[in-house]
Amino acid sequence: MIRTGIKMQISSRIRRMALCVVIFWPALVASHAIAQDTSWPATTEEDLRKVITGATLTGEVKAEPPFNFTEFLGPDGKSRGKMIECCKLDQVLTNGMSYSGDWTLEKDSLCLTYEGEEQKICWRLQVKGDRFRMVDHQFGRVGEGQIRPGNPDNL
Repeated sequence: MIRTGIKMQISSRIRRMALCVVIFWPALVASHAIAQDTSWPATTEEDLRKVITGATLTGEVKAEPPFNFTEFLGPDGKSRGKMIECCKLDQVLTNGMSYSGDWTLEKDSLCLTYEGEEQKICWRLQVKGDRFRMVDHQFGRVGEGQIRPGNPDNL
């Protein structure tokens, strides 16, 4: 009788584990696929520094709610930008909320500390031509957009 109870507990645990694998496997495979996406070449800190220093990143962050931004990364390590919730890039400059902070590169990651915030935010930055995407190590791709030379939005 006791052996039957133990077998039932083990059998129940195995079924729960199998169910978890079935439920979470697609997410695990998808996150691994994002991390292994070879269509975006690896970018070194030196390469990133050449491409983004003195440039403006304009794009969308896939958050809740999503928002668009344009941010100038000055050669002095200062950043200035505007953001607007949701979806229209043309509204960023006219309706956007201004912000500023400091930026640095740490290996393949762009790290930003915004005015009034203590915590630094870092994203792995991938670049292909004039396009970029921001990848969070935990959540995968969180944003993407275009790299534009200079400060065309006068931020």
